[in-house]
Amino acid sequence: MLTDLQLIVSELVTNSVRYGRGETIEVEIAVAEDGSIIGEVEDHGRGEVAMREITDQGGGFGLRIVDALASRWGVCEGSTQVWFELS
Repeated sequence: MLTDLQLIVSELVTNSVRYGRGETIEVEIAVAEDGSIIGEVEDHGRGEVAMREITDQGGGFGLRIVDALASRWGVCEGSTQVWFELS
């Protein structure tokens, strides 16, 4: 589970660096009573969080990786704050 957590956070932070406004990126991780891991990454951007088309240059995999590894994930409405859960 730790490797999945590292990869999810890495992909979300990379997306924040690449597509965010270049300001502070906030990462929060917590362990719930049942042992699941809950996390959030926010870059305070103005854009829209969306899966991008996969390109020949190797881009477009970030949210697909999050989708494949996380038990659940989503975007807080009207923000660039992405949350995820690992059971």
